[in-house]
Order: sequence, then structure tokens, then C-alpha cells
Amino acid sequence: MERTEPSAHAQVPRITSSGGGNPLLREGTLDYGLTDLDQIRDEHWLPALEAGIDAQRAAVEEIAGDPAPAEVSTVLHPLGRSHELLSRVERAFSCMFSVHATPARQEVQREITARTAAHRDWLAMHEGLYGRLHALQSAVARGETSATGEQRRMLHHVLDEARAAGAGLGEAAQEQLRALNLELGAAETAYEQLQRREAEAAAVFFSDPAELDGLDAAESVAAQAAARDAGHAHGALLSLTLPVQQSPLERMTRRSARRRLHEASVSRGTLTDDEGRTTSQIGAHIAVLRARRSRLLGFEHHLDSVLPARTAPDRASIERMLTTIVTGALARLDTEIQALRDSGVVEASDPDEPAGLRPWDISFGIAALAKRERTAAGATGVGPGPDAEQRRDVPLEQALHQVFDAASQLYGITVVEREDLPDFAPEARSFEVFESSAEQRPGSGIGLFLLDLYARPSKSGGAWMNSFSVASTLTGSAPVVINALNITAPAVGERTALGPSAMRTLFHEFGHALHGLLAESEFEELSGTAVPRDNVEFPSQVNEIFQELSAGLAGPGQQPTAQELWGKGFSTVEHAAAVVLDLAWHTLSVEEAETAASDPEAFSASALGAWGLDHPLVPPRYGIGFFKHIFAGSSYAAGYYSYLWAQVLAADASEWYREQLARRQGQQRSEAVAAAGSHVRRELLARGNTRDPLESYRITFGRDPSMDALLRQLGLAEA
Repeated sequence: MERTEPSAHAQVPRITSSGGGNPLLREGTLDYGLTDLDQIRDEHWLPALEAGIDAQRAAVEEIAGDPAPAEVSTVLHPLGRSHELLSRVERAFSCMFSVHATPARQEVQREITARTAAHRDWLAMHEGLYGRLHALQSAVARGETSATGEQRRMLHHVLDEARAAGAGLGEAAQEQLRALNLELGAAETAYEQLQRREAEAAAVFFSDPAELDGLDAAESVAAQAAARDAGHAHGALLSLTLPVQQSPLERMTRRSARRRLHEASVSRGTLTDDEGRTTSQIGAHIAVLRARRSRLLGFEHHLDSVLPARTAPDRASIERMLTTIVTGALARLDTEIQALRDSGVVEASDPDEPAGLRPWDISFGIAALAKRERTAAGATGVGPGPDAEQRRDVPLEQALHQVFDAASQLYGITVVEREDLPDFAPEARSFEVFESSAEQRPGSGIGLFLLDLYARPSKSGGAWMNSFSVASTLTGSAPVVINALNITAPAVGERTALGPSAMRTLFHEFGHALHGLLAESEFEELSGTAVPRDNVEFPSQVNEIFQELSAGLAGPGQQPTAQELWGKGFSTVEHAAAVVLDLAWHTLSVEEAETAASDPEAFSASALGAWGLDHPLVPPRYGIGFFKHIFAGSSYAAGYYSYLWAQVLAADASEWYREQLARRQGQQRSEAVAAAGSHVRRELLARGNTRDPLESYRITFGRDPSMDALLRQLGLAEA
């Protein structure tokens, strides 16, 4: 992979604080304003946070007391610059805590959560600032002062956030809201930390490594190394990932071993914290607090309180989408389950176990039957042979080349590794992103891309994108984004190779990274991925389809084959079930939430049953005891439907790409890829939330999104 010396990225002067020995209090000394992460110590976080809070409060008081007429230059611009130090601290801590949550950082997190919650309340309920924002809104409406489209959207965004946070409430109600927010922040932190502890404690130990028959050599070696690291003299240890379906279940041939792994996964939510609470109980209490908060703000339930900041217009539109998908997925799942029963692949894998399918058999059976079908197809010469799945494992460097090359073809960028920058996590890697048309010279770069691939006990589960800084012409900041995955590190002497699922995740998360890297925005609050929650997954899901482009296959959006559709009923049902749980917990009145919290598991089961998703063989992707998306923070609360909502957009967009590339070959096809990518970059990715994302969709693709493409891609159209 190409490497280069550091670039001297031109910096726009920014507000700085004298920081003494605290690197967070100074403008970052590395390229793109990145702080030298090697210099940060745990004792730096809280003083820097307090300095950031003080700086913003002083700026807000100045805005509120300014006698000058309310204009963009006297209200919006100083407000947009007021959080520069605070954002730098919060973003850096969020990035570094998520990948390496040491015990010391967990203590810091509790303090940061409480202090930032109190500060956000102060900011949102500041009467003088609220008045100045209203005065600016009135002046713009009367034509007394000018504002661009993005500035109007920013004003609307800030006022909406203030109202949603309690601006305009009476003093007594605001005091109640502050208390609720503090309690809610503490509960979300407690959930996250206990869920992390339980994931580590629930790792499954196998005294005989032969119990892991079916896993490849690298997986077995890694599991044995994990056992030794955990203090076992022998055996193998499998850690749990966040979703209920653990990846090794697809390959483990011993049903008794699969059962142990599956049962450990679904039983999460029983470990207690120092106060005797389980994550299930904490999660249910969080739902109660959110219901109380919504009522105080004048909403029926939590979903209603967050819908004004989403693209979905109402609950009914979400449920119509969900009904269509659930109906088709359940019908397809029935067909898949019957095929598994008829095939006998599960019983043949371990005749010593009782006959009949069990929940721990489904992902194994789907994979085994798919392999059998590939074998049959290979024997007839009409499809790939039985080793096709093995050949799909991609060495890491080749995988990164494919991801970066696809982005280069589409968006005209070049990604170059930087070995001189400090790692933000153990074994992390750094890259600089340039315009392909520009020489790699000082000042010509777009931003930095930092990558942390490997799982570790101190790391959050799953995969995600985050930012040390985002693009903003107002503050002069450039994008520095991270991607974090949880790939098992290879054994000593082995090289990392990514299977199909990991490759998809790598493309997905880099789609988020591109959304941040290619942003063009005046305000940080509207930049890149700062779009409504039910829109943020759309660009990342679109990027998944370019695995095909990078591999030189038929092209993005190609209709899936029957073999590729195998198992879609199963995966869609478990996904939809998690969506139902999220909506169920966040569409409750206060009284209903309090009743549900008395028996969280019973309520969850009842909610699934109401949708016909209480399937005995297919549990939801996440249970209430390990549903980090919705309980360890508020971003996805009443918003887990966003993945399906975004899939509708992504599937329709992939059809558009397919239309652009149809009937083109060779150089014409390359030109079509570049033209399509340039258009999407300019009208959608760069725009972020500077205009309505659905308007950007219509401008980009020339139509409203339709569900038809997704139903075809999931094999649900006929059902």
C-alpha cells in the first residue's frame, strides 16, 4: 500500500486556550488539528472538559447580552464557534473511550456524562440565548437580515433542539427536566458499563478445543490464545459479540458446543451491578425515565418526542414499512425452516444430540445447506464449487485496497497510509485522504482516516464510525474520522483475512467515514453524518454494494441469485424483531412503562408476540439485556428502525447505480462510475444535513425512494 511523508495541512486560525501541560487545552499540533494522542493522560480529561464548558458559557452570555441587532454574524456564528474546545475534548474522549475503556476511563466517563448533561440543560434552557435565536428567526422572516439556506436550516435546527430540551418550559418544569436528564445519563452509563462487563464475563470456555470442530485453524488458535490470556492452562475461549447470533455458530459442527454458545448469548442481562441491578432492569428503568421526560415536554411517548428530528413523518409510516417487511420475512422464514428440516443437515452434523431443530442450529443449518447447494451447482458446472466460501476470505491488505479503490473510482480520492501519526488505540492505523486530481502536497489533503480493526476486552462491541473533528468552514476544522471493528486478531505468525461478513462491515463503516470525509458545511452541527438518525445509515449501506465494483463483478445493484437470497428470511426476522422491541419500549406512556418495567422480559415477549415475531427458533438480534444501541445512549432510542428505513433508500439507490452502468463496458463503464459517483458526492454526501436529506435524495436520484427494490433484494417481493 502506498505510503507518504506527513502533509503540512494548512490550518485556519482558531480559538485556543493556554493549556500548560494539558494537550487538550491547546490547538492540536498534528495535521488537521489532531491532538498528539500520546500526550493525553486520564487526568487531562475533566479539567479540559470544564475549561470547554466555561468557554462556551462565557461565549453564550456574550451572545445573549449583545445589544446589536440579531443577525447571523452576531448570533449563529459566535454560537457555532463557542463549543470549539468543548467539542474537541468530547469528541476525543468518545473516540478513545469506545476503543479502549480502561477502568480509569470508565470513572472519567461517569463524570463526563453527568457534567455534560447538566451543561446541555443550561445551554438549551438559557432564556437570553433562546430570545436572541427567536429574534434572529423573526428578523430573517421579515427580511430585515439575510441568511443562506444552510444558515436558515441551522437556526431551525438549534431552535428545535432547544424546544426538545425544555426551552420555553416554566422554571419548575425545567428543574424536573434537569433532574430527569441527570438520572437518565447516569442510567445509560450504568447500562453501558454493566453490559460491557457481562460480555466479558459471559465468554464461553471449552475445556477441549475439539469442541470447536468446524472453525478454521486461525479461529481455533485465537480461541486457545484467548483462554490462556484469561488464565486457563488449556482449552479455548469464545468471547461474545453484541448480536445474539454469534458468528462461530455457522461453522461449529458439535451441537452441544453450539448450544452452550447460544445459551450464553441469549441469557445476557442477568449479571448485577453494585446496586443489584441487571442490564434488563436498568434498560426498563431507562424506558420509564424517557417516558417521563417525554410527558414533561408535552409528548405522548418517547418516539413522538424524537420524530421532529427524523425523516420518518410519523409512527404510522414506520409501522407500514415494518408490516410489509415482517409479513414477507415470516413467510420466507417458514420456507427456509422447512428446507432445513427436509435436508437433515443439522442432525447429520451431530447424531448424538436430540433430533429436531433448535435455535442454536439455524445459522449453522443455513450455512451448511448453502454449502451443499454450492457443491451441487459446482458439480453441474453452473455455479461455484463447495470451496467458494473459503476463497471469498480476503487478506487484509487486499481488503483495504478494494475499499479504497472503490472510493477512488467513485469519488476521485486517494487514500495513503501514514505511519508517523500516534495510534489512538493499540494496533490502530492512520491514513490520509487526498483528492486524486491534486498532487499529494502540503495543504492538498481532505482529512485523516484512522482504523482500529481488532477486538480487545476493553473495546465496545460491534462496529462504528466516530470523529475527532468534522468539516466546517466556520471553525476551520477538517475531518478526522475513525472506523472501529471487532475482528479477531490473528495468531502470531498468521495474517488477517476477512470473510464475507467482515468485508461487508468494512465497506459499510467506510461508507460512514466517506460521509464525514467528503462533507462540505459551514456549521459543524450540520456536517457529514449529522443527519437525522433514520438517514445516517443510508450512505454506509450504499457503500456495501461497491464490494462488487471493487472485485470487478457485474456491478452494483445486480439482482441477487437464489443462493444469495438463502437465509434472508432468517436474518430479516431477527432484525425486525429487534426493531419491534425498540418501538415497543419507546411508545409507552409513563404508566405503561412503569408496568412493563416490573417484568421486562414478559413485556418484551408480549411485544414480539403481537407482531408474530415470538418465533421459537429465531430470537431477536438483541435482547433488552444487551441492546446497547437503544439503552447505552439515546441516539438510536426509538430509532433502531433506521437501519430498515435506510435499507429502503440504499436498495433504491443501488438500482439507480445499476441503471447508470447498464449497457456500458470498458472505458465507458469507468466513466459512468466516475460520473455517477461525482454526482452523488456533490449532491448528497457533501450536503450532509445542510438541506433536508430527502430533498437531497430526490435531487440526486431523480425520484422518491420505493420499497420495491428492497423487497426484491431480500427475496420478499413474492411473499
